[in-house]
Amino acid sequence: MVSIDYIIPTWNSESTLEFALSSIRRYGSPNRIIVIDRHSTDRTAAIAGQYGCEVIPSDRGLGAARRLGAREAGTDLIAFVDSDVELLPDWEEVLQASADRRYPDAGVIGALYADDYIRPLTGPVSLLGGNGAFGCCVTYRRCVLACTALDAFSSGEDALYAEFLAEKNLRWCILPVYVNHHHEMRDIPGSRRWRWLGAGLRRRKGFRPSICKSVLGGAVVGLPMNGLDLSYRENVTLRLNYFIGYMLPGRYFEIDRGKKRS
Repeated sequence: MVSIDYIIPTWNSESTLEFALSSIRRYGSPNRIIVIDRHSTDRTAAIAGQYGCEVIPSDRGLGAARRLGAREAGTDLIAFVDSDVELLPDWEEVLQASADRRYPDAGVIGALYADDYIRPLTGPVSLLGGNGAFGCCVTYRRCVLACTALDAFSSGEDALYAEFLAEKNLRWCILPVYVNHHHEMRDIPGSRRWRWLGAGLRRRKGFRPSICKSVLGGAVVGLPMNGLDLSYRENVTLRLNYFIGYMLPGRYFEIDRGKKRS
């Protein structure tokens, strides 16, 4: 198996971090595990130390944390696993496909969150300009380092990265592989997560009437976002929440994961 460094951004992640770290040790064959910690005030750093991770403090947002992790990594291929993600045995398929260069035009090969309302895939989906989850994927270190715009984004950084790769004719390949998502932000409803992503789009693109028309029009005619296999109702729900975030970016752009959970 090819050598891969794992990068985990954290911020007061003690309630879920062990799921991520134990599963990486079990299924991930890591060369190193690098934790980029946003000055957590709980036991996050201590838990990371128990698993032999390198802990690097950072006071910047999620996109900058991903790039900092890439700078610290020493392998050509790097894996991003978020602190609330638990890898499952099928993760090996992502690693093998990455090592084999099975999809030559793939800049990212990744899995999906088991709890997102996307129907189970029957085969790989290859998106040019579209994205899966940044929190469970393998990509090239050099590509992350080259995408300097990531530093300014704490939301929607995965979509920004997908657009960056598309400019280089590289795709985001999603395999029919799932991971558990333990919702580090479980006090925030799933609908708000889609608003968070919409706010990231507004941050990247600014306000454009054409985007409003595209998001809402796609809901009316049943056009699935990024070609995902959604029912009509699921697609409408996703698009409406996405649109709310797009119209109210100041409210949804960055969710404070440091606040006390109910």
